[in-house]
Amino acid sequence: MERIAVERLRVGLWVSMEDVPGTGFLLRSEAQIATFAQVGVSHVWHEPARSEVAPLPEPEVHRGDAAAPVAAAAASDETWDATPALQPTVPDADAMPVPGDAVPSAPAPTSSGSIEIVAATEPDRLEGEGLARGARVSGFDDEPATAPPSDALDAQRQSLDRCERRFSAVSKAFRNVLQNVRAQPEEARAIAEVEVGGIVRAVQQEQDVAIRLLSEKAGQETALHAINVSVLSVLLGRAMGLDDAMVEAIGLGALLHDVGKIELPDVMRGKADSPNPTERRMFQSHVEHSRALAERMGLGEAAAAIVAQHHEASDGSGYPMALKGEAIHPAARVVALVNHYDNLCNPPNPIHALTPHDAIAAVYRKTKEKFDAAALNAFVRMMGIYPPGSVLHLSDGRFALSVAVDPANAMKPKVLIHDPAVRPEDALIVPLAERPELTIQRAIKPQALPRAAFDYLQPRKRTSFFIESRSRRFG
Repeated sequence: MERIAVERLRVGLWVSMEDVPGTGFLLRSEAQIATFAQVGVSHVWHEPARSEVAPLPEPEVHRGDAAAPVAAAAASDETWDATPALQPTVPDADAMPVPGDAVPSAPAPTSSGSIEIVAATEPDRLEGEGLARGARVSGFDDEPATAPPSDALDAQRQSLDRCERRFSAVSKAFRNVLQNVRAQPEEARAIAEVEVGGIVRAVQQEQDVAIRLLSEKAGQETALHAINVSVLSVLLGRAMGLDDAMVEAIGLGALLHDVGKIELPDVMRGKADSPNPTERRMFQSHVEHSRALAERMGLGEAAAAIVAQHHEASDGSGYPMALKGEAIHPAARVVALVNHYDNLCNPPNPIHALTPHDAIAAVYRKTKEKFDAAALNAFVRMMGIYPPGSVLHLSDGRFALSVAVDPANAMKPKVLIHDPAVRPEDALIVPLAERPELTIQRAIKPQALPRAAFDYLQPRKRTSFFIESRSRRFG
């Protein structure tokens, strides 16, 4: 791997973003190259063995310019934050499992490795960064733990900080897409492709990836839904064994599925379930606005189908065309499901939000006929019975927050437990599979928590996610 300045980029190079080396993509257009500078990236990683051409020659640097190396080094730490505004086959399941039911097995890992759904406070299994001396954290590896708690806690904090900075950067880039999609549709598409490309390559190439539950402060709230749907759709596409090109198209279409809402008055953007027919029709018109913008951006077939069909339903009850079953594009079936799930968790009015546990149960039990069966069953297995963000009442009377799905035991997630004897910032994650004496009595709403437990666990009003690579490669 070689670190190079963006000024040396050319079509045909295989590159990776600075924060995630080893998870790159092939540059296919000058617009992609221009996007790096537009979103504030100064350097990238270059992989010669996977490139079709060599980088451009290094620009001449005056010998007296001693500040140049310092500025370049400093830029690497700012990569994810510096985004200035841009100028002009899964087995079927018969029922949604509940406590006491037989639990479906986790989806078989693809050739790309395993998927794990993880929340913000889980210790990182990092190699060469975060954990001192390459030590591993107890409870998250088969190897004996060698890291002292301080190292494990430091790794948790660093992992969360990195993930939130990356989420913030993607949300800023998405804001640029919305600001420029009318005047510069192709450039807006290029920005979206770069951001989705980083997510997809991380999922496809890393052996172990996580999806993290972020804090309330992370990123731009206007980008929350788009990023959530993109991240979860990419993971679902992978869990279903879809090919790389389709997964990338799914990620792009998911990120842009609601782009047409910029044409609606602000007050209309949350009127999906308005009792007023005129308001409902106006809200539903965002699909046609999105389709028109997708055409101007030049999206491919699958991504464009997602934009046009993400509110269609398998039983024909969706809109705008009331398509049924096979008439809906396979990529749109994936995104329609994830879009509905995230809308349940993050509705316009947070008072109406369902917990992740209740949302996945509601999708399965109340509306399963509206969604593709293979996608729904894969989604249930991927998210588990208690998805990250679920608030739990344990058998010993304590309360906990689900922060990770254990792929081998969907009834035993990894949790953060309210323990007054340990400060919240010093708490490590407990894998319930390793604590047979502890069981989950029920999932509860956050407002049902006692005040002390609520303040300790800090359940989210909004549920936001981003991907974290669990193994890191540095050239």
